[in-house]
Amino acid sequence: MLGAEIDFIVKEIDTISNIAIASRKDAMQLRAELELPKLKVNDSVRVHILAVGVKHVVVELYGKETIIKDENLQHKYITNCKELYTPGEYLKVRIKKIDIQKDIYELSAKDFIEDPYKNIRKYITESGEYTGKVIAFPKNNGGVIIQLDKTNITCLARVPARFHNYPHYMDNVLIRISEIKEDKKLIYSYLVRINGGAYDR
Repeated sequence: MLGAEIDFIVKEIDTISNIAIASRKDAMQLRAELELPKLKVNDSVRVHILAVGVKHVVVELYGKETIIKDENLQHKYITNCKELYTPGEYLKVRIKKIDIQKDIYELSAKDFIEDPYKNIRKYITESGEYTGKVIAFPKNNGGVIIQLDKTNITCLARVPARFHNYPHYMDNVLIRISEIKEDKKLIYSYLVRINGGAYDR
């Protein structure tokens, strides 16, 4: 939370030592009691980023700390949230779910970011070849995640067995699109070339 602004209630003051004892917990509880009941699904609000992890950010929603996972932050694959967000910043989000009694709060920031998949077939086509950079190696899927050049699009690329060298992080590659699933925001492809080398088809 270093660098984040916080609310607090002063509980005691020692005028001799010039020290005040304050409670952030009490301040958040009071704010939550006053503000949370006013909120409803689809409301757009501004939240305060308190902390940033690799795959999530922790925000304050009117006195309530809650987590926004990477898939609700942006439409593209996020390698590391710490590269995009900083404690102390404010983020505009939409409330997707809220249940104060069950302590359920689901927020989405990507609702206010243009969805690159909306008209994706206008500039990316199946069987088309595109350049990009290797940005991740997903554990649950074979292949690599590619950030396509000059776009906000990422795709999963299969590495054919005939490739002698496996691509490394931030390698420049050429891929061929094999399938586009707009509804699931998924693009599948396979690797054609690494670092400007010869085609390996």
